[in-house]
Amino acid sequence: MTLKEWHRLCSETLSPQEAKWLLAGALDRDPSFITLNPTYSPSPAEEEKIQEWLKRRAAGEPLSRLKGVREFWSLPFYLNEHTLDPRPDTEVLIEGVLKWVGGRKEAPWTITDLGTGSGCILISLLHELPNATGVGVDISEGSLSMARQNAVLNGVDSRATFCQGNWSENLEGSFDIIVSNPPYIPLAHKDTLAKNVLAYDPHQALFGGEDGLTCYRILAQEIGELLAPHGLGIFEIGMGQREDVEALFEKAGFDIMFVLSDLAGIERAIGVERR
Repeated sequence: MTLKEWHRLCSETLSPQEAKWLLAGALDRDPSFITLNPTYSPSPAEEEKIQEWLKRRAAGEPLSRLKGVREFWSLPFYLNEHTLDPRPDTEVLIEGVLKWVGGRKEAPWTITDLGTGSGCILISLLHELPNATGVGVDISEGSLSMARQNAVLNGVDSRATFCQGNWSENLEGSFDIIVSNPPYIPLAHKDTLAKNVLAYDPHQALFGGEDGLTCYRILAQEIGELLAPHGLGIFEIGMGQREDVEALFEKAGFDIMFVLSDLAGIERAIGVERR
């Protein structure tokens, strides 16, 4: 079968665009290759891979999981079963930090990313702030192994270190920027999630206790000793959580600096500083 025929077959199950992405991923080619080479005939091994990927995608497995890589902030990040699949919404954290930094991008910022997962937040920030250094913390060694590989992949490994710990555990000193995308989905909402999220994202990275606020309670209590004077703490939040999360940080001695919304207009991140 030619690529044109394979694309027609895949499009019976997927959208034409996704069919192109699947073929490109299975062949380890750029999507433009599929468009420009309709008469190309995949080898038997390539056809077997296309069939396997199509079957898995039709069963609900995300394309990023099939490929083992996801783009975030225009950078590539390897994934495994221990890491959350990065969402575009989380890029608002990068935007928030860069807006706060302003014209001081060349400064030697110190950053920690609590619950770093794939390392996408910390690594993206180090990519944008050329003299910054950072520490990524995660309770999962499986996630940390991916974060280390991603730091190498994106050329910031000389400025990034990763350590196993539960939030601020094992950290010393202070940081100019503390960032986190903690688990914030209430357990009560578990049944409302898409099947592919429940099946392929690690639950430890999704659920924040019965009310979704468990991790914010911990962070509000722990980051006070870690955040440098006039430093920035910035945290992703779930839909409708703004007031509750603000109250937790204000009670712990922080002022709310800003709230940021994602492209859908949903309040997605808060920035705080020590009072």
